[in-house]
Amino acid sequence: MGRVLLLSLALVLASTSSEATGQNPGFLRVRGDRIVDAAGHPVTLRGVAFGNNVWTNVRLPTLDHDERDFRRVAEMGLNAVRFYMNYRTFESDAAPGVYLADGWKWLDDNVAWAKRAGVYLVLNMHVPPGGFQSLGNGKGLWERPEQQDRLIKLWTAIAQRYRGEAAIAGFDLLNEPVVTRSRQQWVDLAGRIAVAIRAVDPDHMLFVERTNAVGREWSEDADCNFFTIPDPNVVYEFHVYEPFVFTHQKASWVPFTPLDARYPDETRAEVPWFLLHRRAGTDDSPKLPPGDSPWTYYQGAPFQVKDPALVVGKPVLVVDRNSGSVWFDDLTLEELDQAGQVKRVLWTQNLTSNRGWFFWSQDQSGASIPAHSGHDDQASIMAASTRAEANLGSDALRFRVKPGATYRLSGWMRGEQVPPAATCQIRLDFFSSDVPVHVSDGAYLASVLDRYVAWGRAHHVPLFLGEFGAIRFTFDGDRGGLRWVADMLDVIEQRHLSFSYHAYHEDSFGLYRGSDTLPSPDRANQPLIDLFTKQRRRPPGPGARP
Repeated sequence: MGRVLLLSLALVLASTSSEATGQNPGFLRVRGDRIVDAAGHPVTLRGVAFGNNVWTNVRLPTLDHDERDFRRVAEMGLNAVRFYMNYRTFESDAAPGVYLADGWKWLDDNVAWAKRAGVYLVLNMHVPPGGFQSLGNGKGLWERPEQQDRLIKLWTAIAQRYRGEAAIAGFDLLNEPVVTRSRQQWVDLAGRIAVAIRAVDPDHMLFVERTNAVGREWSEDADCNFFTIPDPNVVYEFHVYEPFVFTHQKASWVPFTPLDARYPDETRAEVPWFLLHRRAGTDDSPKLPPGDSPWTYYQGAPFQVKDPALVVGKPVLVVDRNSGSVWFDDLTLEELDQAGQVKRVLWTQNLTSNRGWFFWSQDQSGASIPAHSGHDDQASIMAASTRAEANLGSDALRFRVKPGATYRLSGWMRGEQVPPAATCQIRLDFFSSDVPVHVSDGAYLASVLDRYVAWGRAHHVPLFLGEFGAIRFTFDGDRGGLRWVADMLDVIEQRHLSFSYHAYHEDSFGLYRGSDTLPSPDRANQPLIDLFTKQRRRPPGPGARP
């Protein structure tokens, strides 16, 4: 953040500090690393998200919820709603900065409903001018300065309108920022928004999320992509959906998750991917010959784990510099004994689609698609037209390796017009890890949250777990969705974290499924609602009796 911006924010805070401490005593505030009420008592926000159909760009999402739903939230023992907003509710692209009366009326109604139910609102800018961030498509916010100016102006208008409204816990400045060049882009914009808000509103807490990604790089730095701004009334936010292959199984927007995953699962090797480092692999496994070749079985090279640093293995389908096409099918992972005989089969995979596989290309060339022909059926995976290093990897099939054990991955391949310079093979990769490797269980969930909690403690600031949740399929067929949520709530409570569950009403993640009608009990995930209701005592909300 530049010196001018830091000085501007400091001057705004200095000019409002006496007012902030003496006015509007009902406000929640940050004190050290806790959120406190007017009497200085610690308050834990326990909430759920109202998604408001922000992804469909419905201007006034009147079918997402009504006043009854705020009462239902309170009856569940929750005291907060993270309230998703799309800028289109308040202004149009044809007339930026001309705010729409019906948009304000809709938000006014929600504030009134929340207040009557004794529920706090955290207003979250989920879709800003410039585009929805989470999937990396909202580049306009970072590349067009006028879009940032629109966002700052809109936040200023919101803060001005609701100055003095204690039912609003605070302003969540931007959901899951994905910047285009550097993390500093979000640091600078967050600081500018804070300066603008503080010029009109000294009281409301600000919620500042860590950077989600930089371009196509989704890893985390030593600060877990957090940063601080020079404002004492800020809560710092993060989101957790680990294990991602479980919580997002079958999700249409992330095809690299599998069709079926379970929790808990002792066969899984759980560690955040960016903390893994490839140290070895079966690069000497057989390669597809140039030109055209029929379906052929390729027995992989055996690999003995001699390096004690190797803790995780993963299957990889290599398609380096392949201007032609290659098909993969029917993989088998085996553990061999000392004589090279099969000791046990860890798994077999009939590759019927791309589900569970992530296609990576160094220069973004090429593609992978499900194929309608296979080794012994009508399905497989095909990849083609890559100009540089490229592969398909499956985090869903990662496994914990044993020191001294020998592994072999084999399978079927065929090729068309494969150039001589191409490398197309079935490979095993082996990784070291910066942190201990877990199975898929509560201890792993605790290890994930503790990385963020450690940052909050080091900086003596409060944290908000703004999103966690599991897709509807996790609750079907005894896959373990309810157990996952229960374990997450246990870990959250033990660490005294404020949180918001995603989400209240939507077809994929909702407590109430569907989006074409208002929430209805006949479309409720009642066991999950009961879990929130029975497992936790309701903390006081605004105006509620302790």
